[in-house]
Amino acid sequence: MIKNYLTSVVRYIAKNKAFTFINVAGLAIGMMACMLIVQFVMHEFSYDKFLDNNDRIFRVQQDRYNKGEISTRWAAGCAGIGPDLKAEFPEVKYYTRLTWAGGLLSHGDVYFKEDNIKFASEDFFKIFSIKLLKGDRETALKAPYKMVMSQSLAKKYFGDEDPIGKVIRNNGRADYEVTGVFEDLPDNSHMKLDGMFSFSTYQAMNNNDPMTTWNWDGFSTYIVLDDKADAKAFEAKLPAFVQKKKGKELKEGNENVIFHLQPITSIHLDSDFIGEFKANGNRQSTYFLSIVAALILFIAWINYINLSTAKSIERAREVGVRKVMGSFRSQLVQQFLLESLVLNIAAVAIAIGLVAALTPWFSTLTGRELGYVLFQQTAFWIWMGALIVGGALLSGLYPAFVLSGYKPVDVLKGRFKNTSKGVYFRKGMVITQFVASITLIVGTFTVYRQLQYMQNQTLGVNIDQTLVVNSPSVTDSTYGTKFQVFKQSLLQYPEVTAVTASSSVPGSSPNWNAGGIRRLSQREDEANQYRVIMMDPDFIKSYGLEMAAGRPFSAEVSHEERSVILNESAARLMGFSKIEEALNDKIFFWGDTFRIVGVVKNYHQESLKKAYDALIFRYDNAPGGLYSIKFNTANVRESMARFENVWKETFPGNPFIHFFLDEHYNQQYKSDQQFGRIFGIFSALAIFIACLGLFGLSSLTAIQRTKEIGVRKVLGASIPSILTLMSRDYLLLMGIAIVLAVPAAWWVMNGWLQDFATRIDLSWWIFALPSLVVVFVALVTVSIHTLKAARTNPVKSLRYE
Repeated sequence: MIKNYLTSVVRYIAKNKAFTFINVAGLAIGMMACMLIVQFVMHEFSYDKFLDNNDRIFRVQQDRYNKGEISTRWAAGCAGIGPDLKAEFPEVKYYTRLTWAGGLLSHGDVYFKEDNIKFASEDFFKIFSIKLLKGDRETALKAPYKMVMSQSLAKKYFGDEDPIGKVIRNNGRADYEVTGVFEDLPDNSHMKLDGMFSFSTYQAMNNNDPMTTWNWDGFSTYIVLDDKADAKAFEAKLPAFVQKKKGKELKEGNENVIFHLQPITSIHLDSDFIGEFKANGNRQSTYFLSIVAALILFIAWINYINLSTAKSIERAREVGVRKVMGSFRSQLVQQFLLESLVLNIAAVAIAIGLVAALTPWFSTLTGRELGYVLFQQTAFWIWMGALIVGGALLSGLYPAFVLSGYKPVDVLKGRFKNTSKGVYFRKGMVITQFVASITLIVGTFTVYRQLQYMQNQTLGVNIDQTLVVNSPSVTDSTYGTKFQVFKQSLLQYPEVTAVTASSSVPGSSPNWNAGGIRRLSQREDEANQYRVIMMDPDFIKSYGLEMAAGRPFSAEVSHEERSVILNESAARLMGFSKIEEALNDKIFFWGDTFRIVGVVKNYHQESLKKAYDALIFRYDNAPGGLYSIKFNTANVRESMARFENVWKETFPGNPFIHFFLDEHYNQQYKSDQQFGRIFGIFSALAIFIACLGLFGLSSLTAIQRTKEIGVRKVLGASIPSILTLMSRDYLLLMGIAIVLAVPAAWWVMNGWLQDFATRIDLSWWIFALPSLVVVFVALVTVSIHTLKAARTNPVKSLRYE
């Protein structure tokens, strides 16, 4: 019997090659899209799960409050919280803290600027089960001036030599003995570490300070809780601990500090704070893509039902003959379910092949090293088996029962039609498809519009034609003089219009966050926290910042280092009702007094996703950090070669590390752009698959109404009038889909836009345009079959029986 069923399936496929191709292609594309998204989602949820005891490891995240309002949210908080928690709470087994230590590393004549180096305390390897390929986990980071490095970093500096015991120099001053080599961190780690210096070195550099202060931020602190400890109960104890430890001090400053425990496995999806190792993902976007994956697969199955049902009309006589010859309904159901199973197996096989081929491209699109981990999971193959069987049942059960339910007498006489329930079911599925499709297209359009809006907005700062160079890591007492030589040498070139130095450039959060700043006329409890940028006298002019009041810095003014400039947000935060009132007022800044000489208009130091920060600018004739070179980019290669030669002559032994500021600034939108591209691609796939379903429904309708069309043509109906008549039902379906999709799309995208301080308005045309696109594509799809039926000779149509 099975052999007979398989023979029938092969004959059917051979007879209907085009139809089978469309049917299988729809399923395969839907499954492929689902698998690609699932692969991405699995990767996003896999972060840090490779660590032993990952359910007991937490990062101490810090929120600072000023006058009851949150001022900063730190991933890398205060220095003292780790040792204090370990001393106070027996639940804390171990703690480790890390802080930035990047610089210029060198070994012999090999040197590179390294950004992913940290100082780390000795219990790091007790908390993180990162494999140490060489060295002792207990002592590798214990003594001062010791270093562990990743396998790739060791290869970079020592080649095939054993690095243990060898020396690495940092910034041309301190020498570190290599005591360990660890396995490179996988891509699904929230950390980005190439090497670590012992934290005791950092303490030695700071006069053996034990680093127990709560007033010094920038330290990532991780703890491991005892197996019996409850994380939520432990976190609930922290507010009382803060009050006990620092309550009086915080109250005097009208401040507060709240610590949260972040499970290490949730950091990647739930964390976007100051001091992150790298850009993290987004849980909401990941969940949404999961829903999109399920939706696309559901649409693909709906299409199979619609296409199979449409084709069932042509197979009605086959069913009638089989029944007359003695076939039972159960046998017919089995035959059509087997047919569905074969098609689902073919679709799954094609989908797996497409996923294997497209994974490298999809990895680039998402910015993740996805690999082929999905295929290595036993659960994946179990789910594939369930998908084949479940897909065959869900997509084949309905058409199987419809086909096998025809009455032989009616079928052989040509009197057959679908039940109203079947028609309503198919129309309902088409509406569902297009509700999803319209929502996805509106979402894609909104994401694109928002990104374009942000990138085309006036930033208040000129970032065009700007090359930014990292200031030298290896310096001496002549640094200030050398910078002036470098600056003046570059200004000799006709294409260079300005050179300036600063501790931060637009596109990055200022590294310096300073609290306790107030006007001299204010009480201590009126102090606030600000972001601070050091700049030379040419920064404001070079970047085209506008003065709202006062003057910019000047090298000609004596004691200019005692002057500060505010932006408008900082002036308001200090309590000035009018900008002009700030001029010549004095502020208290960490024990020193500074005079306000100017106020610049607000500009977007960071992306338009964030509100304006309160910024204070301080003067330095040669600040370290970054050099900005404004130049005519008509001959970029020649100019870059000149700049690098001047650099090597002025700062020998320092690598020429640079980037273009506009590209750097737009990197802030990278994750949103990736999300938009993924969203757009799968929206297009959803539309394509939905149109396949509509193709099936229009095919069914055209077959059912072939005779009617022939009669209408005989009575004088034109082809346009027939197209209008046949399209009317589909326009109604599209109208219902639009009515349902618009509020759903508005709710979803309005929620997404809440994350942006500067955002577009969801105008009516953002919904109207995608809806019209869907209607147009749908009508074109429907018209293919309708036009074919309408152009058929009426004689053939009326001889159909």
